[in-house]
Amino acid sequence: MVALMSLALLGLIGFQWFWIDSVIRANEERFKRDAMEAIHAVSEKLEKQEALYAFHQAYPFTGVKPPQPPQPAAPGSPGVKIYSDTLQSGQGLNIVFDFQAQTAGGSIQFSAEHYEGPRPKLSPGTQNYLDEHIARATRKSEMVFQVLENMLISERSVMSRFNPHQLDSLLAGEFRDRGIDIPFNYAVVSPINNRLLLINNRDHKEALEKSELRASLFPNDLIGEQNWLVVNFPDKQQYLLSKIWLTMASSGLLVLVIVGSFGYSIHTILRQKKLSEMKNDFINNMTHELKTPIATISLACEALSDREIKQMEGMRERYLKMIGDENKRLGEQVERVLHMAALDRNDIELKCEVMQLKELVEHAREKTMIQVESRQGTIRLIDNAPNIQVYGDPTHLTNILVNLLENANKYSNDAPDITIRMYAKGKNVHISVQDRGIGMTKEAQNHIFQKFYRVPTGDIHNVKGFGLGLAYVKTMVEMHSGTVSVESEWGKGSKFTITLPVHHGEA
Repeated sequence: MVALMSLALLGLIGFQWFWIDSVIRANEERFKRDAMEAIHAVSEKLEKQEALYAFHQAYPFTGVKPPQPPQPAAPGSPGVKIYSDTLQSGQGLNIVFDFQAQTAGGSIQFSAEHYEGPRPKLSPGTQNYLDEHIARATRKSEMVFQVLENMLISERSVMSRFNPHQLDSLLAGEFRDRGIDIPFNYAVVSPINNRLLLINNRDHKEALEKSELRASLFPNDLIGEQNWLVVNFPDKQQYLLSKIWLTMASSGLLVLVIVGSFGYSIHTILRQKKLSEMKNDFINNMTHELKTPIATISLACEALSDREIKQMEGMRERYLKMIGDENKRLGEQVERVLHMAALDRNDIELKCEVMQLKELVEHAREKTMIQVESRQGTIRLIDNAPNIQVYGDPTHLTNILVNLLENANKYSNDAPDITIRMYAKGKNVHISVQDRGIGMTKEAQNHIFQKFYRVPTGDIHNVKGFGLGLAYVKTMVEMHSGTVSVESEWGKGSKFTITLPVHHGEA
């Protein structure tokens, strides 16, 4: 189950990564396309501007149309037509030339028409008129072709063919029209000797030399050195990210939510699994703990029903005492479970009163001394807090100390050596219970105050208990506005310290 969920999560993250990468690539391609279109547009504008400037320098006028020849004298004539042989005989031409130029609109038009047909007879005046205007048109055509030659076959340096300040304005305008409103650097590069003819910011020389955003300047030159207009955007990545930050943020948030949900689900599954195992151990231990006194009581009852046992002196009282002790033990076990159930429901009420701390500790010590002495152990009391009073429920505070002392006894392999220390510090009093038993690992220390948790010792039944004692201790100490901590080292024993507020009122 966990493996399948992990595989699905990895697949989803991989898909999100692929989608984000695709969006980034698409934005980069769109940006590159728009930038290249802008650079080519600037190059084209520069070339058109040079053509219009050259034509204006050679032929400074706003518009030209050759004058119309006069109408022939013969009535009903459709107009004057120039035939090829007529032009050829007069000027050595065989074309009808039509020329128009308009520098303001940037248009240049030429047309030549070859006409074949019968030759009309012209008067000498008309023939001279046509010869004169054909000569004028010829001179104009030669002038235009010279201008075109200068534009197509330029011998001037590239830096004399445009204004660098105008280049900056043209680039900024074209980029702005395409939605690219970020700082840029540009340069004019001569690829033959790899020399920068113009650069606006030398700090970005290396980036400009490596830039892919470039277009040819005056690409229609037939002869001459080819130069490149190169552009670089220092803040390109930030610009692209700013375009898709909302998409990336939403995708990242979605991934985080999914990862968080997955992690929480895995944590919950593992926690429930561990809790289930601890509950199973609790049920097994509880069954064992309850079964033992019940079996003892059952055997004692059978013994009392035996006539021979009844006749033996003192045996009846012995078995009755045994039944009473086991019944009391059974009641205590059930009481502990009921206490934890009441704590879970927050259905417990403390009956607090002022009491002497030493009397409380002595009472708990007496209750566990028989168990410790049966294993040839000792419980020492070191009192460095005389006449200290605390305010709390005497029953629960006694049970807290009894739980700690019983654990110290149970988790000592040899004769238990237990020490109780009391000392005051500031407004609090500290009670520590230290043993020289088996101790605990760091991992066990992180879980000992959880319900049903028991420190592993190999055999689950070799140490009696339900795993509820320390959970009860922690809960009750906190209900008395105190704290409990543990210090332990595997193989060297453990030390539990309870901190309670000192009562300064009257008893």
